[in-house]
Amino acid sequence: MEKALRKYQKIMELLSNFILALAAIVVGLDVLSLFLEAVGRYVVGSSRAFMEEFPRLLVPFIVFPMMGVLLRLKKHINVEILPERLTGKSRSLLLIVVYSLVIAVAIQFLIAGIIAVQRYYDLGYETHTEIVFKLWATYLPFPIGFGLLILFALEALWSELATLINLRGPDK
Repeated sequence: MEKALRKYQKIMELLSNFILALAAIVVGLDVLSLFLEAVGRYVVGSSRAFMEEFPRLLVPFIVFPMMGVLLRLKKHINVEILPERLTGKSRSLLLIVVYSLVIAVAIQFLIAGIIAVQRYYDLGYETHTEIVFKLWATYLPFPIGFGLLILFALEALWSELATLINLRGPDK
C-alpha cells in the first residue's frame, strides 16, 4: 500500500508542478496583456478591447485548477483549531473526515460543472467580447478544477489513512 501511495504522490507532484507552471504562464500573459494595453493607450492613444477582456476570461483557468494544488501544499485558507490541538489517531480521524467531505463536495461540483459545460455547449452561446469565445469553453475550468481537487484530496486522504494505520497503541 505504501509503495502505491508513493507512486501516486510522485504523479501528483508532477501534476502539481505542471499546474503551477501553467498558472504562472497564465498570470504572465494576463500581466503582459494589461501592460501592452496600457502602453498602447499611452503611445498610440487607443488599445484593443481584448487586451483588457483577455485577463478576465483567463482568471478561472488560474483559480479552479489551483484548488487541489493549494490543498496539497496546505496553502489554502483554513482555520486550524482542532488539527493543531489534536494528535495521533484523533488528528488522523479528523483529517480523514475533512478530506472525505472535500471529496464528496468536489464530486457534486464536478457533476454540476459537467452539466453546465454541456448545457452551454448545447445552447451554443458565445461571449460578447472583441474576440468571440464559445461560452462553454469559459466554463471548462470549473469541472477540470474540481476533478483535479478530487485527485489531490484522494492523495491527502490516502496519506492520512496510511498514517492512521501506522499509528499503534493508545492515542498519541
